[in-house]
Parts: sequence; C-alpha cells; structure tokens
Amino acid sequence: MSLRYSVVSKTKGMREGALPGEDYVEVGRDMKESEQAAKYLQDAGYDMLNCDNGTYDAWYWSHPPLYMPQNCNLADVEHIKNFVSIPVVAAGRMTPEVAANAIKEGKLDAMGVARQFLADPAWVTKMMASREDEIRPCICCHNGCFNMAHYKGVGNDQDLKDAIHMARCAINAETMQTNVHYIEKTKHPKTVAIIGGGIGGMETARVLKLRGHTPIIYEKSGTLGGVFNAASTPDFKEKDQELLKWYALQMKDLGIEIHLNTEIKDVKDLKADEVVVATGSKARRFSKLPGIERTVEAVEYLEGKPVGDTVLICGGGLTGCEIAYELYLKGKHPIIVEMKDDLIAQKGVCMANSTYLRNFFALHQVPVYLETSLQAVGASNVTLKGKDGKEFDVACDSVIMSVGYIPTPLAEESKHIHLVGDCNGIGNLRTVIWRAYDVAMAI
Repeated sequence: MSLRYSVVSKTKGMREGALPGEDYVEVGRDMKESEQAAKYLQDAGYDMLNCDNGTYDAWYWSHPPLYMPQNCNLADVEHIKNFVSIPVVAAGRMTPEVAANAIKEGKLDAMGVARQFLADPAWVTKMMASREDEIRPCICCHNGCFNMAHYKGVGNDQDLKDAIHMARCAINAETMQTNVHYIEKTKHPKTVAIIGGGIGGMETARVLKLRGHTPIIYEKSGTLGGVFNAASTPDFKEKDQELLKWYALQMKDLGIEIHLNTEIKDVKDLKADEVVVATGSKARRFSKLPGIERTVEAVEYLEGKPVGDTVLICGGGLTGCEIAYELYLKGKHPIIVEMKDDLIAQKGVCMANSTYLRNFFALHQVPVYLETSLQAVGASNVTLKGKDGKEFDVACDSVIMSVGYIPTPLAEESKHIHLVGDCNGIGNLRTVIWRAYDVAMAI
C-alpha cells in the first residue's frame, strides 16, 4: 500500500506558504519531524512513500505551476530515502533525465508523474522510441486538471462540472472526455477554410484532418501560433514554447495546407464548404485616458517592446501578474494596479498558480495597489485613484496596459461559418482548444 507523503509542509503561517529559497521558520512538518514520521509509516506497514512537499497553504509544492523549478521536491525526497528501506517516489515537475540519474545513483526508487499523462498518454512510449518531439507537453497551467480558483472572499470559484470531472486536460480535449471528444471519420469529406493560424486554428485543422476533411489555414502573419507566440516568450514558459513546436510538427506531419502572409478580409472570397473563423481578439483600449499614447500594450511588451526600470502594470489579472513576475526576474521594479480587491480574482486559474504569484509579490515587496484605478499617465509618473476616492501620484518609467481583450470575429456565426478561440469569447487555452475540437467534430 502506497501513501502520498508530504515531506516538508513548506508553511510559515496560517494560509502562508513558503517559496523556493525563502528563509522562514516552518510551522508545519519540518525535516526532522518528517524523518521520524517516515519511519513510523514504514513500521505501520506502508509499502511505499509517494513523496512531494507542501500543504493546501503551499499547494504550489504539491502541484507545481510553471513558475516552480523543475524537480522542485527531489532534494527533500532523496533525503527522506535515507531513513526508510521501502521504495520512495518523488513527484513535482520531475524530468526523466534527472530522475533516471537519481535512480541510477540509488537516491530514488521511482519518478511520480500525473499531469504529463493527461496531456499525452503515450509520452513514455514516444520517449522510448526517441520520438520526444512528438510528445504533447504538459504546460503546468492547471486549467483542465486542477482549476480550483481561490482569491479574497472566495474559497473555490469553480463550476460544478469541473469539480466532479477533475483530471481533464486543457491542451488535450480527449482526456477523461472520450464520450464527447473522440475522432470519428467523416462520411462526407469537406474543404474547410480556417482564417487564423493560432492555437485554435491549428487545433481545428488537426482534428478536421484526422477526421478526413481537407482543412486550409490562412494566416495573415508570417508565423503560426497567433497571440500564443507572445504569451510564450517569458523564460519560465519553456513548455508553452514546446507546445507551439508540437503544433507546428502536427501541421507538417498531417500535410495541412497553410498560407502564411495571407490576410482574408471577407469570407465570401473563400472557396470552401465550411469556414472556421479563428481571428482572435484585440487589446481593450482606454482611448480617453489622459496619456494613453505613452503606454505599452501587454502583447507589445511580450513581443519585445522595451520598457524602463520601474514599470507600472495596469491590470492584476493573470497576464498582468505574469508580466510583473517576469519583470522582477529580469531585475526591474514592477508595480501592479488592480481595480478588484485581490490579484488574479478570476475563474479558471488554479490556486497553486495564483497563490504562488501573490506570495512571490508579497515576499519581494512588489508594490500592489488594489481597489485602485488609473486616472492619467504622465511623462514620469501616473495618477491613481484609491478606494477612498482620493488621487495620488506614483513615479514610474513605463506603463504596461493589461486590461483585457475584445473579440474580433471576421464574420458572424452561421450555418457554414463557425467561430473558434477568443473571437468567439475571451477565455484561456482550455476554452480555445476544447471549442476547436467541438467545432471540428460538428463539421
């Protein structure tokens, strides 16, 4: 009988987790206590310890998001193995190469993996056959497998369907949903024009091709990937970059016809049986905000537009917080302004991801202004309005706007025109991919 065992609680207080490298006093189970507890569990008859770290107060150790280091729990698990004779397993963003070396050296007995199997059930088979580039990577987003959203005043903002159907996958619509998402060959092959080569467009094309249709992608830029190209640029999003490569390989291996640098302005220009519109969205723009011309859009920054040393991010949702996180890692000084009473107060973002970012900003004393709005942007400062209605100035070199997006469909939904991705409604990677799969199955 195996036991899921948290080696160290990584907890410094009630609802206060400790981050990697943080100097803190453990209030939960520390390593000394864990050494003794592991022996007790072995003596009680457990056959194996399946180990990680953390508690619900530090859930980013148990279910590491993309911000956590790979193999983040390995050192502590290796230490515990010295105190028991039963097999010890390490889980938590484990990489096969590091795990194999630890096993070879006798420091570990096995590697625990869950989420990668949800993204690609055949990943081990592909790895053994030296086909690693064919593995659909887990990107540690938790949008499908553990999307319990927690923020101030809300214990768990989650749909009931998600609560009773955990262990699905944002990037693999078939996982735990084969009753609704499965490849069924069509009896009536069609030519389907897809306007937009982002993730939604590529997923639609992939499923259509597997079903026996002939999809044709028209992309106005010179690269596939859409806005996900910009979203994947931070160094900590290496798995997002792998996902883009996986989709590009799928397009190549399936022989899907692609027209880059081709902008479609009217669906009537297309000769196709069906049309899929996957034209994405545009940034919401506060055109009447004084000084708006001095600001940088989130996508512009992610695409490489330079910013100064002290950077104010207007918008404390997931995108804004990830930008602030990256800026801090680069040695800059981010400031976050958010109108709501908490950061990342949105459904669909797992508490492991959101709590990590909130704790990171608190630990590193990143200025966060909640229930505060941006009133004006000056040459070297901004004017903000707080909850009390009073205005005040904050000095900064640059302002990044991250205040959401507006769908930009090229055409309306109709019998033979189908909308996919953010042009159908602003969401996340899960809503994009699952919707694309649904549309491809319905054609």
